[in-house]
Amino acid sequence: MILTIDIGNSHIMLGGFLKNELCFVSRISTDLARTEDEYACRFLEALTLHGINKHAITGAIVASVVPPLNATVRQAIRFVFGVDPLFVGPGIKSGIS
Repeated sequence: MILTIDIGNSHIMLGGFLKNELCFVSRISTDLARTEDEYACRFLEALTLHGINKHAITGAIVASVVPPLNATVRQAIRFVFGVDPLFVGPGIKSGIS
């Protein structure tokens, strides 16, 4: 399962995709004061709430409009899931004309 994360100014949206199927969606509040450990706990809580085992996550993709949180979220993902997330942003082309 691929964990997708959208870091917004008010909320962080989490989604889990298995192949092309969206398996869950969860939302947590964005807080610049939270630490890597606190975000790691929030991510685990969201997965548990939706019955997803953390070992099911094989990759992560992150989009962010809050650059100060990028390093914090990256470390939380590495800590919990043992994967290095791919960060996407401006300049990524979809191949659609």
